[in-house]
Formats: sequence, C-alpha cells, structure tokens
Amino acid sequence: MTKSVKVSLWVIWIIFTVFFFAAFKQYAFPQIAGNEMDLLSLFILAGIAALFPIHYKGYSFVLFQWLSLASFLLYGLLIEMMVTQFALLVSLVIMKINRESLYRLPLNSIMFFITSLSSAGIYFFMVALPLPVALELFMPLAAYVCTFLFVNHVLIYLIRNQLVKVKTKFIDKGTIWELATAALVLPMSIILVMLYREIGFTASGMIAIAFIGISIMLKVYRRSEQMNEQLKKVNELGIELSSTWEVKETAHLFIDKIKALFQSNYIYVYTVEEGKLKLLEGYQEKPNNIFSIGKTVDSVTEKVYRKKKVIVFQNRSQWPAPERLWLKGAHSVMIVPIIQHRELKGIITIAVDEKNSYNKQDVTLIEILANFLGVAIDNARHYETTKKESERCPLTDLYNYRSFERTLIEEYERSIIQKEKLSVILLDIDHFKPVNDTYGHQAGNDVLCQMARLMEDNIGEEGIVARYGGEEFVILLKDTNDLVAYMKAETLRIQIADNLFRIHNDLNEGEKISIHLTASIGVATSDDGESNPVSLVRQADRAMYTGAKQKGRNRVAVYGDGNELNKKVVALEDTLTR
Repeated sequence: MTKSVKVSLWVIWIIFTVFFFAAFKQYAFPQIAGNEMDLLSLFILAGIAALFPIHYKGYSFVLFQWLSLASFLLYGLLIEMMVTQFALLVSLVIMKINRESLYRLPLNSIMFFITSLSSAGIYFFMVALPLPVALELFMPLAAYVCTFLFVNHVLIYLIRNQLVKVKTKFIDKGTIWELATAALVLPMSIILVMLYREIGFTASGMIAIAFIGISIMLKVYRRSEQMNEQLKKVNELGIELSSTWEVKETAHLFIDKIKALFQSNYIYVYTVEEGKLKLLEGYQEKPNNIFSIGKTVDSVTEKVYRKKKVIVFQNRSQWPAPERLWLKGAHSVMIVPIIQHRELKGIITIAVDEKNSYNKQDVTLIEILANFLGVAIDNARHYETTKKESERCPLTDLYNYRSFERTLIEEYERSIIQKEKLSVILLDIDHFKPVNDTYGHQAGNDVLCQMARLMEDNIGEEGIVARYGGEEFVILLKDTNDLVAYMKAETLRIQIADNLFRIHNDLNEGEKISIHLTASIGVATSDDGESNPVSLVRQADRAMYTGAKQKGRNRVAVYGDGNELNKKVVALEDTLTR
C-alpha cells in the first residue's frame, strides 16, 4: 500500500470520527445517564469477545457481531457503533500491530463505520415496510445480520484486491466458515437483549462466563489439533531427513521444511567442528550485512553452546545489547542445541520479526526436530566418509581407478548419445624409482601429492583426475577432441617440467630440497567405431609407452594417426601466429 493511500485513510478516518463524536455527544449522551453499568458491561463483554477469537481449520473469527446487534436493539445506532469500534480496537491491540501496519486502525475503523451504517439503514428500511405480523420482528433483524456480513465481506474483498494488492477469491473456505458462524449472531443477540431487559448488566457476566468457557475449550481443541498436525509434519520430516545422504543436503532440507512449520525470517544451523561452532547452512529472508555468514556467531548462540540449554526470547529488548545489531528487525528467537549421546553436535537458531511468536509447544517440537537433525547429520557424515574412502586415493585424495572407471563408462555412454568426443590422458612420472631410492619413500609420497595438486589445478573443471596406480595418473576430458586433448597434455607436460617439487631427504636427516621431474604422457580419443570405453585407457597407455617412454620420455604421444594430428597442430600454430 502506497504512502499516499495510507495518508488518505487517516484523513478520511479523522473526518468520520469527528462527525461520529459530534453526533454521539448530541444524541447518545442522554441515553447514558442511568444506564452506565449496563453500557459498561456491554463494553466489557465486547472486549472479552475480541480477546477470545475463534480459530478453526486455519481461519480466525472475532465474534462480536452479535454484540453489535444487541447494542443496536438496546440503545440504538450510535451506541452500537461505539461498541463495535471498541471491540475493533481491542482486536488490533491483541494482534500487536507495528508501525508499518498501523494503517489498519483507520482502515478497519472506516470499514466498520460503513458496515454499521449500512446494516442500520437496511434495518430501518425493513421496519418501515408493511410486513406480515409473523415476520415483522424477524425480517428486519435477519436483514441487519445479512447486510452486516455482506458489506463487511465485500469491503474486505475490495481492500485485499485493490488496496493491499493480494489477489483472493470472492468466496473461499473462509467465507463458508464465516457464514456458518453468522448463524449464531441472531439467536445470541436476541438472548442477550432478553436477558438485559430482565436482569440488566448481570446478563453480561453470565454471557461472558459462557463465552469464555466455550472459547477456552475451542482454543484447547485447536492447540491439540495443531500439535497433532505439527507432530505429523515433524514425523514426515524425520523420515525425509533419514533418506538424505549428504550433510549439506540434509541441512538444506531441514531449513526448507522449518520455514513451513514455524514463523521465521532467519534460520541458521551450526555444527561443532574441532571444538568450535561453524555455520553449516543459513537462511535470511532479508539481507543482513551486519551478520557475516560463516564468520560470526552471536554471543547468545555461543551461550547455548556452553550451557547446552535452550534459550527463547520473545522481544528484542530481552536480548543482550550487542546482539540487537544481529538478526536485523527480529524480535522472537529460539536457539536450540543439537545433542546426541550427551554430546553437543550443533545449534539451531530461528528468529522472526514478530514479538511473542514462540511458545512451549514450538520449543518442544524444535527439540524433537533437533534430535532428528543430529541423527541425520551423523548418518550423512558417515555415508560421505565411507563413500570418500571407497572412491578416493587415501594418499593423493584423487579419485581411485575403480571410481574413475565407473565415471568413464557413464560418460562414454553419454558421449555416444550426445555425439561428442571423449579423451583420456595417461601420465607416468619419469624416473620415479630413483626418487624413492635416493630420498626415501616419504619423499616419493610428497611428489605424488604435489603432482596430484598440480594436475587438478591444470585440469580444473574441464575433466576428472584420478590415480591410476603407483606413479601413474589418468585424466578424463569430456567433449574433447584429439587436438584439444593433445594441447592440454602438452601444457601439462611443460608445467611439470618447469615445476620445482619440494621434498625432505629422509635418508639425509630430513634435509629440505627441490627437484625437477618430467612425465611421459599418452592421449587417446574415442572413435565412432569404438565400442569399449575401457579400451581408451589401454590406447592411452600404449601411446604413452611406445610413443613417449620408448622415444626418450618427457613427451606427449597420441594414439592413432600421428600425421593427421601433426597437420592439425601445424594448422593451429599457423593460425595463432597470423
């Protein structure tokens, strides 16, 4: 809603209010004398009705229309308008509207001014009509109730669709429930009027007790229904978490589901690593430059880390002063430890801009979810560790040949479908045995690790690097022809030859030295007639031994028609030098 519209609402509301109070002073004041207690009891009853809204099936209803009608029948239009406006004010106070939504006061007030005037107008119109005796009492009252509901609903629809720009249907499930509750308005109003005329303001006390009792029972029922529904969702989330196999995926799924379960503008999941809290996954509805993701942990979360106990804040004023710059705009916060086998595994922090948003039921549910999350993260970590151990070389942290071969077969099948070329580079370190014999096997291991990093840096995202065995490495290049594969291999060969490998001479008191090494490299590229992807590795191996090792080492050899490739290389170099 634009600022100009909000200003207009306030201006219109002030005009309505001034005229109303002028009319109230002139026409309603005389009715107050002698009826102070009765009128006061009506206002108290209206406040109680506003304090206890009815919640059902996700919809909320404040039932004070029956009080509006009773006030109208007992004391006239102006008193009814005053009672209705008072009930509205109490409702808005209970809803805790902030500065941004303060426009709702004039907006709703104007809406009920119009509703009251329309309902009273229809009532007086119906009274003036010549109706059958059997209907002369019922028809005006029914017309009042129907007009009140219809005008109220039309105004709400127009406000949502035209002013607030929230597209809604004219008739939805909420409308149906609203009509269902409206069936209570007329009988409740008539009962209240009859009781007032018989026993006076004592009727308010009797009605209030009954109303509060029914409201509390419905509230308890609603909470139990909500709890059952949330427990069902919690159980479903627990099942989903147990089926995830990556830590990041687990945390992301958890946050995604938490957004649907709890009010939240900020959600952070921390894990404990090496005795410190580390942010695993975070969600921010609004950008927050003060809170640096992955680097800063607020002192309140740190306190939960130390105490291993839940902390809940319902208002920003309850936070420690330095933390009021954290979670910008938030008021309510839940910070819950993730504990497994009496050991703290992490922290969950949830915050929302609204005050008093989290109750004991929410804390209980998030503690249950924290247990689920802790188990799921442990399982995911165990799976990731096991998978890594089965797929990776423990020394170089490159893929082992078994996982490389699996990927090679998958990529080969894909390349056939996509009609792409697939290239394999096989690399063998020249004269590697003398390194072990001269400097020790640990020096040889250092060389292998440094070679692995050099190859990864060179290949990057363009391919997959794996350890073939011993001092041999293999590279898979997707969507790469023989010329590009050759150029990539030649670049790698030059980098290796120019690189200084830093090692410790374990056979000479651990002296730190630098050595130069070279590599022999073989390249093979898939052929349209090739049917066995693993044979690509054999072809690259053959090219490496016959074309590189046997011809002097420190060179790149390509399997197949070398003359054709040489022509391509010459043509490329000629193009680049022009």
